[in-house]
Amino acid sequence: MMASPPLYKKLILFLFLWSFCYLTLTTNLTLASKIYNKRMKHKRDLRSCLNSISGKKVFPTDSEYNSDIINENTRVTYKPTVIIHVDKEEDVATSIKCAKTLRIGITARSGGHSYEDYCTVIGAGQRLGPIYSALSEKGFLIPAGTCPSVGITGHSLGGGFGFSSRKFGLASDNIISIQMVNADGQLITADNNQNSDLFFALRGAGSGSYGIVTSLTFKLSPVPDKVTSITIDYDISNIQTVFNAVHKYGTKLQKEVTFSLEFSQSAFQLTGLYLGNSQQAQKVMQDIVSATNANPRFNEETFFDSVVRWAYTNPDQVRNPQLQPYKFKAKSFYVNSPGLSQDGIQYIADFVKTLPCSTSAIFDLYDGSAINLVDSGATAFVHRNSLYAIQVLTTLSDQSDVCLNKLKSFGIEFQKKYTSQFSYQNYIDRDLVDWQHKYYGSNFEKLVKIKRKYDPNNLFSFPQSIPVN
Repeated sequence: MMASPPLYKKLILFLFLWSFCYLTLTTNLTLASKIYNKRMKHKRDLRSCLNSISGKKVFPTDSEYNSDIINENTRVTYKPTVIIHVDKEEDVATSIKCAKTLRIGITARSGGHSYEDYCTVIGAGQRLGPIYSALSEKGFLIPAGTCPSVGITGHSLGGGFGFSSRKFGLASDNIISIQMVNADGQLITADNNQNSDLFFALRGAGSGSYGIVTSLTFKLSPVPDKVTSITIDYDISNIQTVFNAVHKYGTKLQKEVTFSLEFSQSAFQLTGLYLGNSQQAQKVMQDIVSATNANPRFNEETFFDSVVRWAYTNPDQVRNPQLQPYKFKAKSFYVNSPGLSQDGIQYIADFVKTLPCSTSAIFDLYDGSAINLVDSGATAFVHRNSLYAIQVLTTLSDQSDVCLNKLKSFGIEFQKKYTSQFSYQNYIDRDLVDWQHKYYGSNFEKLVKIKRKYDPNNLFSFPQSIPVN
């Protein structure tokens, strides 16, 4: 077995003194002084409580602090009271106990992996690129996304779609065991035999609501000898013809092929992957190619080469990914068969074309896949009968306020008129009305009951975390 990097190499914990964020709002100087003194005492107590942690602790006065808080989306930046780079499980337990004792908030941001036999144990935070690289060297894969810098934990606990998902399901569908530190600082296991209710909740609603996940065990799937990357360029004027073909033939495609349609203000393209050779891929895609009078490109290559291709980077950047921060905002939707109406297609196309910020719409094909074979009540991921999922992604510019307002209005109207009433929890959207239903549907009440059992004091909370009531 290949030597593994440190399990917690990239697991980072953020602790927040949420209780005192009203300090700057008070006009009573005596009260302000008392609050300030209490806040300073909490900070001293926190430092003392965290003394036994072996990992690096970064405070706002440290030089690394500003670089550590940078996220992929620079539109949203949080400033925790302390950042902890975890070295071992005891660091997670100590951090949670300190947060609970001092009544402060705690959340995790991802690191490390190891594997054995036909399953793989991955530390909570390793990124997709290094995982693909290590597993493919041994002839295996897990179905997950195309962005190498995405952390495996949040990605898989919220679902996790990628270019092998029609064959093998979502990343969350391939988790067979989870280790988590709970609100009491205890390390527990969740699987089909132990804490099975928690196992249900974590696969689809586990991103920060129930505890700090420290590792996940995944079922492995064999990598084919060859895969075929598929690219078809279209003119946006043919958008109705292309969608008609996808609506007609998409659900009938072999599960070995997964693709996305994406259009922006300057391009329209189908990109995807077939788990087999190019000759087979051409046969599978023939109906769509003929119906759209397309000139496809089929590139036969290794699975890892396809990972590099769809990451739009080079092998070194996949193996050692770096964040490329920028400001963006996204909306997500699910559409059931028979697909968007012609009016719906034109509505979203016109919106993308006319928004003053750079915008794209991405359609991920679900139907006819392993994703939809799972019952909507089997895990917390409820979205199991969709033809495709849609993400509308806007890169914000000088006209950010205009674009944000227009995107918000579009999302409400588009979902009201043309799509189902569901949205993808991995594309978290703080503006989403009735997010409880749109993310979790009929599973929400069950998730609340599980929350009360494992985190009754709501230690693990954020604006769209599962509540206790």
